[in-house]
Amino acid sequence: MSPFLRILALTFVCDTLLFAQDNEKGLLRSKRQTFYYLCGNPPNQYYSTTPCTPNPPRCQNGGRLIGVGCKSSIDCTPFHSGTSQCITGCCCTIPPPTRPPVNQNFGICYHGQLSEVVCSRNNQCASGQLCMNGLCCTATGNAFEHACGGEAALGSCNRFGTCSIGETCVSSNYCCECAVGISPGRCTNSGVCPLGYQCNSNGFCCGSCPGNVMPFGACLNGKCGGGRTCRPGNICCSS
Repeated sequence: MSPFLRILALTFVCDTLLFAQDNEKGLLRSKRQTFYYLCGNPPNQYYSTTPCTPNPPRCQNGGRLIGVGCKSSIDCTPFHSGTSQCITGCCCTIPPPTRPPVNQNFGICYHGQLSEVVCSRNNQCASGQLCMNGLCCTATGNAFEHACGGEAALGSCNRFGTCSIGETCVSSNYCCECAVGISPGRCTNSGVCPLGYQCNSNGFCCGSCPGNVMPFGACLNGKCGGGRTCRPGNICCSS
């Protein structure tokens, strides 16, 4: 049998399997069509020889049964815009890896990386890491954009570990208005700040964690890891 006829035969088998699985779910189908249906949502779209269903039948790998026969995974690529593979003669989509649940010991770095290593200085972190808002995080080229509780730094600390007047050298060696977190602005003439903030010695209102402990990272989109709570200043603290 030629390779083309072989794949055509496998397609019929897979299409029959798709039909049988759908019938088990109580779905009715018309006779096999002579054209392909474009199913799914970008970027995980695929072509099927049967009408699309909200919950397509699953393959052994947890992916969707495309409804096309195959001898190898390369036979599936014309019928699916994402990744696919050939399993027991049928084309199947490859499901995305499921992310394990976040361990309650982990905080969230400014770029989404998880970290459980707390710090107050850069030298407490491994090589290639920075102490960002109380967490050791992998250094990237744009760390300065998030150094001040998630906002951009005012500059870099000098070799003496100091900054311009009115600025504070934070744990990542950048200059910010507050030692931790984001400042909502300067204190009033009478030293008053918004609720949850205190007037810092440099004249800026700053947030802090209870007991003045280092934050467990900055809040990312209003959320914290490690069971912490997002507090004024965009910092993650224990409740």
